[in-house]
Amino acid sequence: MRKRRYWFKIDNAGKVFPSISNQERSNVFRLSMSLYEDVNVELLEKAVNLVIPRFEAFAVKIKTGIFWQYFDSNQTYFKVEKEPAVITQYFHPSKNQHYLFKVYYFNNRITLETFHALTDGSGAYQFLLSIVYEYLTLLGHTLDPESMILGRRPIQPKENEDAFVSNYDKKSVKKMREEHAFHLKNEAYKFQFSHLFSLKFSVNEIKQVSKSYDATITQYIASVVVYAMMQESLHFSQQKKPIKLFIPINLRPYFDSVTLRNFSMYLKTVFHPKQSKLTFEEIIEITKKQFKEQLTTEQLVSRLSGYVSLEKVWILRIMPFFIKNIAFKIGYDMLGTKINTASFSNLGQAKCPQSMLPYISDINFIIGGFGLGISSISYQDTLQINLATRLKDHSIMKKMVDTFHLHNLKMRVISNYEEAYDVLL
Repeated sequence: MRKRRYWFKIDNAGKVFPSISNQERSNVFRLSMSLYEDVNVELLEKAVNLVIPRFEAFAVKIKTGIFWQYFDSNQTYFKVEKEPAVITQYFHPSKNQHYLFKVYYFNNRITLETFHALTDGSGAYQFLLSIVYEYLTLLGHTLDPESMILGRRPIQPKENEDAFVSNYDKKSVKKMREEHAFHLKNEAYKFQFSHLFSLKFSVNEIKQVSKSYDATITQYIASVVVYAMMQESLHFSQQKKPIKLFIPINLRPYFDSVTLRNFSMYLKTVFHPKQSKLTFEEIIEITKKQFKEQLTTEQLVSRLSGYVSLEKVWILRIMPFFIKNIAFKIGYDMLGTKINTASFSNLGQAKCPQSMLPYISDINFIIGGFGLGISSISYQDTLQINLATRLKDHSIMKKMVDTFHLHNLKMRVISNYEEAYDVLL
Protein backbone atom coordinates (compact mmCIF):
# COMPACT_ATOMS: atom_id res chain seq x y z
CA MET A 1 0.00 0.00 0.00
CA ARG A 2 1.37 3.42 -0.96
CA LYS A 3 2.55 5.48 2.00
CA ARG A 4 1.44 9.08 2.37
CA ARG A 5 1.90 11.88 4.86
CA TYR A 6 -1.06 12.97 6.98
CA TRP A 7 -1.90 14.34 10.40
CA PHE A 8 -4.97 14.79 12.60
CA LYS A 9 -5.93 16.64 15.71
CA ILE A 10 -6.36 14.31 18.68
CA ASP A 11 -10.10 13.71 18.98
CA ASN A 12 -12.20 15.36 21.66
CA ALA A 13 -12.32 12.28 23.88
CA GLY A 14 -8.62 11.51 23.52
CA LYS A 15 -7.07 14.93 24.19
CA VAL A 16 -6.78 14.51 27.95
CA PHE A 17 -5.17 11.03 28.04
CA PRO A 18 -1.57 11.93 27.12
CA SER A 19 -1.52 14.48 29.96
CA ILE A 20 -2.96 12.34 32.75
CA SER A 21 -1.64 8.85 32.02
CA ASN A 22 1.11 7.26 34.12
CA GLN A 23 2.10 4.02 35.86
CA GLU A 24 -0.81 4.34 38.30
CA ARG A 25 -3.45 5.09 35.66
CA SER A 26 -2.33 3.72 32.29
CA ASN A 27 -5.54 4.31 30.26
CA VAL A 28 -4.58 1.22 28.26
CA PHE A 29 -7.13 -1.46 27.38
CA ARG A 30 -6.68 -4.94 25.97
CA LEU A 31 -8.25 -7.08 23.25
CA SER A 32 -7.03 -10.58 22.48
CA MET A 33 -7.79 -13.51 20.22
CA SER A 34 -6.74 -17.04 21.14
CA LEU A 35 -6.10 -19.48 18.33
CA TYR A 36 -6.05 -23.27 18.26
CA GLU A 37 -2.32 -23.31 17.45
CA ASP A 38 0.70 -21.45 18.85
CA VAL A 39 1.56 -18.15 17.21
CA ASN A 40 4.23 -17.93 14.50
CA VAL A 41 5.97 -14.73 15.66
CA GLU A 42 7.62 -13.91 12.32
CA LEU A 43 4.33 -14.14 10.41
CA LEU A 44 2.46 -12.17 13.09
CA GLU A 45 4.93 -9.29 12.80
CA LYS A 46 4.63 -9.41 9.02
CA ALA A 47 0.82 -9.31 9.28
CA VAL A 48 0.86 -6.29 11.59
CA ASN A 49 3.12 -4.34 9.23
CA LEU A 50 0.93 -5.27 6.26
CA VAL A 51 -2.17 -3.95 8.05
CA ILE A 52 -0.83 -0.75 9.67
CA PRO A 53 -0.67 1.42 6.49
CA ARG A 54 -4.38 0.71 5.83
CA PHE A 55 -5.36 1.95 9.32
CA GLU A 56 -4.17 5.55 9.23
CA ALA A 57 -5.87 6.30 12.55
CA PHE A 58 -3.44 3.81 14.16
CA ALA A 59 -0.34 4.58 12.06
CA VAL A 60 0.44 7.73 14.02
CA LYS A 61 2.71 9.24 16.66
CA ILE A 62 2.03 12.10 19.05
CA LYS A 63 3.66 15.46 18.43
CA THR A 64 3.35 18.64 20.48
CA GLY A 65 2.62 21.99 18.89
CA ILE A 66 2.44 25.43 20.48
CA PHE A 67 -1.25 25.13 21.37
CA TRP A 68 -2.20 21.44 21.07
CA GLN A 69 -0.79 17.96 20.68
CA TYR A 70 -1.62 16.20 17.42
CA PHE A 71 -1.15 12.90 15.57
CA ASP A 72 1.41 12.76 12.76
CA SER A 73 1.88 9.84 10.37
CA ASN A 74 4.17 7.07 11.59
CA GLN A 75 5.78 4.85 8.96
CA THR A 76 8.27 3.09 11.25
CA TYR A 77 8.51 -0.71 11.09
CA PHE A 78 6.49 -2.18 13.97
CA LYS A 79 7.87 -4.90 16.23
CA VAL A 80 5.67 -7.37 18.12
CA GLU A 81 6.66 -8.43 21.64
CA LYS A 82 6.23 -11.37 23.96
CA GLU A 83 3.38 -10.68 26.37
CA PRO A 84 4.57 -9.38 29.77
CA ALA A 85 3.28 -10.60 33.14
CA VAL A 86 1.53 -7.32 33.98
CA ILE A 87 -1.48 -6.54 31.77
CA THR A 88 -2.67 -3.11 30.54
CA GLN A 89 0.47 -1.43 31.87
CA TYR A 90 1.53 2.07 30.91
CA PHE A 91 4.05 2.32 28.08
CA HIS A 92 5.83 5.35 26.70
CA PRO A 93 5.47 5.71 22.89
CA SER A 94 9.16 6.65 22.54
CA LYS A 95 10.01 3.07 23.59
CA ASN A 96 7.50 1.59 21.13
CA GLN A 97 8.61 3.03 17.77
CA HIS A 98 6.37 5.97 18.82
CA TYR A 99 3.21 3.89 18.20
CA LEU A 100 0.34 4.13 20.69
CA PHE A 101 -0.50 0.43 20.69
CA LYS A 102 1.31 -2.84 21.45
CA VAL A 103 0.88 -6.23 19.79
CA TYR A 104 1.86 -9.17 22.01
CA TYR A 105 2.08 -12.92 21.53
CA PHE A 106 1.93 -15.64 24.16
CA ASN A 107 1.60 -19.31 23.18
CA ASN A 108 -1.60 -19.33 21.09
CA ARG A 109 -2.76 -15.79 21.99
CA ILE A 110 -2.47 -12.56 19.97
CA THR A 111 -3.11 -9.43 22.04
CA LEU A 112 -3.60 -5.78 21.12
CA GLU A 113 -3.16 -3.27 23.96
CA THR A 114 -4.14 0.26 23.00
CA PHE A 115 -3.64 3.67 24.56
CA HIS A 116 -7.07 5.31 24.89
CA ALA A 117 -5.94 8.56 23.23
CA LEU A 118 -5.95 6.59 19.97
CA THR A 119 -9.33 4.87 19.90
CA ASP A 120 -12.00 3.03 21.89
CA GLY A 121 -12.86 -0.67 22.07
CA SER A 122 -14.89 -0.73 18.84
CA GLY A 123 -12.11 0.88 16.78
CA ALA A 124 -9.43 -1.36 18.30
CA TYR A 125 -11.47 -4.50 17.58
CA GLN A 126 -11.58 -3.65 13.86
CA PHE A 127 -7.80 -3.26 13.85
CA LEU A 128 -7.14 -6.54 15.69
CA LEU A 129 -9.61 -8.43 13.48
CA SER A 130 -7.74 -7.30 10.36
CA ILE A 131 -4.37 -8.26 11.89
CA VAL A 132 -5.55 -11.79 12.75
CA TYR A 133 -7.20 -12.16 9.32
CA GLU A 134 -3.90 -11.31 7.57
CA TYR A 135 -1.96 -13.56 9.94
CA LEU A 136 -4.21 -16.56 9.16
CA THR A 137 -3.90 -15.80 5.45
CA LEU A 138 -0.09 -15.76 5.72
CA LEU A 139 -0.31 -19.18 7.39
CA GLY A 140 -1.88 -20.43 4.17
CA HIS A 141 -5.57 -20.52 5.14
CA THR A 142 -8.12 -19.56 2.48
CA LEU A 143 -10.50 -17.03 4.03
CA ASP A 144 -13.47 -14.99 2.85
CA PRO A 145 -13.54 -11.45 4.36
CA GLU A 146 -17.35 -11.27 3.91
CA SER A 147 -17.06 -7.44 3.82
CA MET A 148 -16.19 -7.55 7.54
CA ILE A 149 -12.42 -7.03 7.31
CA LEU A 150 -11.56 -3.34 6.97
CA GLY A 151 -8.01 -4.24 6.04
CA ARG A 152 -9.39 -5.71 2.80
CA ARG A 153 -11.58 -2.69 1.97
CA PRO A 154 -10.67 0.76 0.60
CA ILE A 155 -10.05 3.52 3.14
CA GLN A 156 -13.08 5.72 3.83
CA PRO A 157 -12.18 9.33 4.72
CA LYS A 158 -14.75 9.30 7.53
CA GLU A 159 -12.82 6.53 9.33
CA ASN A 160 -10.41 9.25 10.48
CA GLU A 161 -12.89 11.94 11.48
CA ASP A 162 -13.40 13.34 14.95
CA ALA A 163 -17.06 12.35 15.16
CA PHE A 164 -17.55 14.39 18.33
CA VAL A 165 -16.80 17.60 16.43
CA SER A 166 -18.77 16.45 13.35
CA ASN A 167 -21.92 15.99 15.47
CA TYR A 168 -21.48 19.08 17.66
CA ASP A 169 -24.58 21.25 17.97
CA LYS A 170 -24.00 24.63 19.61
CA LYS A 171 -27.70 25.00 20.46
CA SER A 172 -27.77 21.70 22.38
CA VAL A 173 -24.84 22.32 24.73
CA LYS A 174 -25.50 20.95 28.20
CA LYS A 175 -23.77 22.33 31.26
CA MET A 176 -21.79 19.57 32.93
CA ARG A 177 -22.13 19.42 36.68
CA GLU A 178 -21.04 16.32 38.51
CA GLU A 179 -21.05 15.48 42.20
CA HIS A 180 -18.13 13.52 43.60
CA ALA A 181 -18.54 9.75 43.85
CA PHE A 182 -17.97 7.10 46.49
CA HIS A 183 -14.58 5.39 46.01
CA LEU A 184 -13.46 1.84 46.73
CA LYS A 185 -10.47 1.97 49.06
CA ASN A 186 -8.14 -0.77 50.25
CA GLU A 187 -4.50 -1.77 50.29
CA ALA A 188 -3.11 -2.08 46.75
CA TYR A 189 -0.84 -4.71 45.25
CA LYS A 190 2.81 -3.87 44.68
CA PHE A 191 4.59 -3.68 41.31
CA GLN A 192 1.46 -2.50 39.45
CA PHE A 193 0.03 -6.04 39.66
CA SER A 194 -3.58 -6.23 38.56
CA HIS A 195 -5.74 -9.09 39.85
CA LEU A 196 -7.79 -10.40 36.95
CA PHE A 197 -10.91 -12.35 37.89
CA SER A 198 -12.77 -13.77 34.88
CA LEU A 199 -16.23 -15.33 34.70
CA LYS A 200 -17.45 -17.29 31.68
CA PHE A 201 -21.16 -17.82 31.04
CA SER A 202 -23.43 -19.25 28.40
CA VAL A 203 -24.68 -16.29 26.34
CA ASN A 204 -28.17 -17.83 26.12
CA GLU A 205 -28.39 -18.44 29.87
CA ILE A 206 -27.37 -14.92 30.92
CA LYS A 207 -29.64 -13.51 28.21
CA GLN A 208 -32.59 -15.45 29.64
CA VAL A 209 -31.90 -14.22 33.17
CA SER A 210 -31.65 -10.64 31.89
CA LYS A 211 -34.95 -11.04 30.02
CA SER A 212 -36.62 -12.28 33.21
CA TYR A 213 -36.01 -8.76 34.58
CA ASP A 214 -37.04 -7.20 31.24
CA ALA A 215 -33.47 -5.89 30.99
CA THR A 216 -30.57 -5.99 28.56
CA ILE A 217 -27.43 -7.97 29.44
CA THR A 218 -25.57 -4.69 30.07
CA GLN A 219 -28.30 -3.46 32.44
CA TYR A 220 -28.34 -6.79 34.26
CA ILE A 221 -24.57 -6.97 34.78
CA ALA A 222 -24.42 -3.29 35.80
CA SER A 223 -27.09 -3.97 38.42
CA VAL A 224 -25.15 -6.96 39.80
CA VAL A 225 -22.07 -4.73 40.11
CA VAL A 226 -23.95 -2.02 42.00
CA TYR A 227 -25.70 -4.54 44.24
CA ALA A 228 -22.36 -6.16 45.15
CA MET A 229 -20.81 -2.77 45.91
CA MET A 230 -23.71 -1.81 48.18
CA GLN A 231 -23.60 -5.14 50.01
CA GLU A 232 -19.82 -5.24 50.52
CA SER A 233 -18.93 -1.55 51.06
CA LEU A 234 -19.58 -1.48 54.80
CA HIS A 235 -19.31 2.27 55.19
CA PHE A 236 -21.27 3.27 52.09
CA SER A 237 -24.52 3.95 53.99
CA GLN A 238 -22.64 6.39 56.24
CA GLN A 239 -21.21 8.35 53.31
CA LYS A 240 -22.58 11.40 51.54
CA LYS A 241 -21.22 10.44 48.13
CA PRO A 242 -23.13 8.14 45.72
CA ILE A 243 -21.97 5.02 43.91
CA LYS A 244 -21.57 6.05 40.28
CA LEU A 245 -20.97 3.29 37.77
CA PHE A 246 -19.79 4.68 34.43
CA ILE A 247 -20.78 2.66 31.34
CA PRO A 248 -19.33 3.65 27.94
CA ILE A 249 -21.80 3.55 25.06
CA ASN A 250 -20.68 3.15 21.45
CA LEU A 251 -22.09 6.23 19.70
CA ARG A 252 -21.51 5.01 16.12
CA PRO A 253 -24.97 3.42 15.67
CA TYR A 254 -26.70 6.53 17.05
CA PHE A 255 -24.92 8.91 14.65
CA ASP A 256 -24.34 6.60 11.65
CA SER A 257 -20.56 6.93 12.07
CA VAL A 258 -17.74 4.71 10.79
CA THR A 259 -14.89 6.49 12.59
CA LEU A 260 -12.06 4.32 13.93
CA ARG A 261 -11.14 6.94 16.49
CA ASN A 262 -12.75 7.47 19.90
CA PHE A 263 -16.51 7.76 19.64
CA SER A 264 -18.06 6.51 22.85
CA MET A 265 -19.54 8.34 25.80
CA TYR A 266 -20.35 7.34 29.35
CA LEU A 267 -23.80 7.00 30.72
CA LYS A 268 -23.97 6.37 34.43
CA THR A 269 -26.04 4.64 37.05
CA VAL A 270 -26.14 6.60 40.30
CA PHE A 271 -27.17 5.28 43.72
CA HIS A 272 -27.06 7.37 46.90
CA PRO A 273 -26.29 6.14 50.44
CA LYS A 274 -29.96 6.48 51.44
CA GLN A 275 -30.66 3.71 48.87
CA SER A 276 -28.17 1.28 50.46
CA LYS A 277 -30.91 -1.14 51.57
CA LEU A 278 -32.40 -1.59 48.11
CA THR A 279 -33.07 -5.13 46.91
CA PHE A 280 -31.55 -6.37 43.65
CA GLU A 281 -34.96 -6.12 42.00
CA GLU A 282 -35.25 -2.46 43.01
CA ILE A 283 -31.71 -1.72 41.78
CA ILE A 284 -32.31 -3.19 38.33
CA GLU A 285 -35.55 -1.20 37.93
CA ILE A 286 -33.71 2.04 38.74
CA THR A 287 -30.86 1.06 36.39
CA LYS A 288 -33.29 0.52 33.51
CA LYS A 289 -34.95 3.87 34.19
CA GLN A 290 -31.60 5.70 34.20
CA PHE A 291 -30.56 4.03 30.93
CA LYS A 292 -33.83 5.05 29.29
CA GLU A 293 -33.46 8.66 30.41
CA GLN A 294 -29.90 8.99 29.13
CA LEU A 295 -30.10 6.97 25.91
CA THR A 296 -32.09 9.45 23.84
CA THR A 297 -30.74 11.29 20.79
CA GLU A 298 -31.48 14.61 22.49
CA GLN A 299 -29.51 13.67 25.60
CA LEU A 300 -26.59 12.22 23.64
CA VAL A 301 -26.26 15.26 21.36
CA SER A 302 -26.54 17.58 24.35
CA ARG A 303 -23.79 15.86 26.33
CA LEU A 304 -21.57 15.35 23.30
CA SER A 305 -21.88 19.05 22.47
CA GLY A 306 -21.06 19.92 26.08
CA TYR A 307 -17.74 18.10 25.84
CA VAL A 308 -16.84 19.72 22.51
CA SER A 309 -17.81 23.19 23.74
CA LEU A 310 -15.02 23.06 26.34
CA GLU A 311 -12.32 23.00 23.67
CA LYS A 312 -13.99 25.92 21.89
CA VAL A 313 -13.58 28.29 24.85
CA TRP A 314 -11.42 31.08 23.42
CA ILE A 315 -9.09 31.39 26.40
CA LEU A 316 -8.35 27.65 26.25
CA ARG A 317 -7.72 27.81 22.49
CA ILE A 318 -5.03 30.49 22.81
CA MET A 319 -3.44 29.00 25.92
CA PRO A 320 0.04 27.48 25.27
CA PHE A 321 0.07 23.70 25.52
CA PHE A 322 2.34 23.51 28.57
CA ILE A 323 -0.33 25.42 30.51
CA LYS A 324 -3.15 23.31 28.99
CA ASN A 325 -1.23 20.25 30.16
CA ILE A 326 -1.46 21.41 33.77
CA ALA A 327 -5.13 22.31 33.29
CA PHE A 328 -5.90 18.83 31.93
CA LYS A 329 -4.38 17.19 35.01
CA ILE A 330 -6.39 19.39 37.38
CA GLY A 331 -9.58 19.11 35.31
CA TYR A 332 -9.39 15.31 35.06
CA ASP A 333 -8.96 15.01 38.79
CA MET A 334 -12.11 17.10 39.26
CA LEU A 335 -14.22 15.76 36.37
CA GLY A 336 -12.75 12.26 35.96
CA THR A 337 -11.18 10.59 38.97
CA LYS A 338 -13.44 12.10 41.60
CA ILE A 339 -16.76 11.59 39.86
CA ASN A 340 -16.84 7.84 39.26
CA THR A 341 -16.71 4.78 41.47
CA ALA A 342 -15.95 2.22 38.76
CA SER A 343 -16.39 1.60 35.03
CA PHE A 344 -18.16 -1.23 33.22
CA SER A 345 -17.61 -1.63 29.47
CA ASN A 346 -19.56 -4.24 27.50
CA LEU A 347 -18.14 -4.59 23.98
CA GLY A 348 -21.02 -6.86 23.01
CA GLN A 349 -20.86 -9.67 20.45
CA ALA A 350 -17.45 -10.09 18.79
CA LYS A 351 -18.27 -10.74 15.14
CA CYS A 352 -15.91 -12.14 12.52
CA PRO A 353 -16.23 -13.92 9.16
CA GLN A 354 -17.46 -17.51 9.30
CA SER A 355 -14.24 -18.65 7.61
CA MET A 356 -12.21 -17.43 10.63
CA LEU A 357 -14.24 -19.29 13.26
CA PRO A 358 -12.41 -22.65 12.93
CA TYR A 359 -9.14 -20.95 13.86
CA ILE A 360 -10.21 -18.72 16.79
CA SER A 361 -11.00 -20.38 20.12
CA ASP A 362 -11.63 -17.29 22.24
CA ILE A 363 -11.89 -13.47 22.10
CA ASN A 364 -11.38 -11.38 25.20
CA PHE A 365 -11.60 -7.72 26.28
CA ILE A 366 -10.08 -6.25 29.46
CA ILE A 367 -9.95 -2.71 30.82
CA GLY A 368 -7.97 -1.40 33.74
CA GLY A 369 -9.80 0.75 36.19
CA PHE A 370 -9.75 3.10 39.11
CA GLY A 371 -10.51 0.75 42.00
CA LEU A 372 -12.29 -1.80 39.82
CA GLY A 373 -12.50 -2.12 36.04
CA ILE A 374 -15.29 -4.35 34.71
CA SER A 375 -15.51 -5.43 31.07
CA SER A 376 -17.36 -8.04 29.07
CA ILE A 377 -17.45 -9.49 25.57
CA SER A 378 -19.31 -12.34 23.86
CA TYR A 379 -17.84 -14.74 21.33
CA GLN A 380 -20.05 -17.40 19.77
CA ASP A 381 -21.94 -18.97 22.74
CA THR A 382 -19.73 -17.65 25.57
CA LEU A 383 -19.94 -14.35 27.44
CA GLN A 384 -16.92 -13.43 29.53
CA ILE A 385 -16.90 -10.85 32.32
CA ASN A 386 -13.50 -9.59 33.46
CA LEU A 387 -12.96 -7.88 36.80
CA ALA A 388 -9.56 -6.17 37.08
CA THR A 389 -8.33 -4.48 40.24
CA ARG A 390 -5.12 -3.47 41.98
CA LEU A 391 -6.89 -3.59 45.33
CA LYS A 392 -6.40 -6.60 47.61
CA ASP A 393 -10.01 -6.68 48.76
CA HIS A 394 -11.88 -9.24 46.60
CA SER A 395 -15.21 -9.10 48.45
CA ILE A 396 -17.10 -7.33 45.65
CA MET A 397 -15.97 -9.93 43.13
CA LYS A 398 -17.08 -12.75 45.44
CA LYS A 399 -20.45 -11.07 46.03
CA MET A 400 -21.01 -10.84 42.28
CA VAL A 401 -20.32 -14.57 41.95
CA ASP A 402 -22.75 -15.30 44.79
CA THR A 403 -25.41 -13.16 43.11
CA PHE A 404 -25.01 -14.93 39.77
CA HIS A 405 -25.33 -18.26 41.61
CA LEU A 406 -28.55 -17.06 43.28
CA HIS A 407 -29.89 -16.38 39.80
CA ASN A 408 -29.07 -19.98 38.84
CA LEU A 409 -26.31 -19.03 36.42
CA LYS A 410 -23.56 -21.57 35.84
CA MET A 411 -20.11 -20.10 35.26
CA ARG A 412 -16.46 -20.95 34.93
CA VAL A 413 -14.20 -18.87 37.19
CA ILE A 414 -10.58 -18.06 36.21
CA SER A 415 -8.09 -16.00 38.19
CA ASN A 416 -4.46 -14.95 37.69
CA TYR A 417 -3.98 -14.79 41.47
CA GLU A 418 -2.13 -17.48 43.44
CA GLU A 419 -1.71 -17.87 47.19
CA ALA A 420 2.08 -17.44 46.92
CA TYR A 421 1.49 -13.88 45.75
CA ASP A 422 0.50 -12.90 49.32
CA VAL A 423 4.18 -12.74 50.25
CA LEU A 424 5.41 -11.17 47.00
CA LEU A 425 2.70 -8.56 46.49
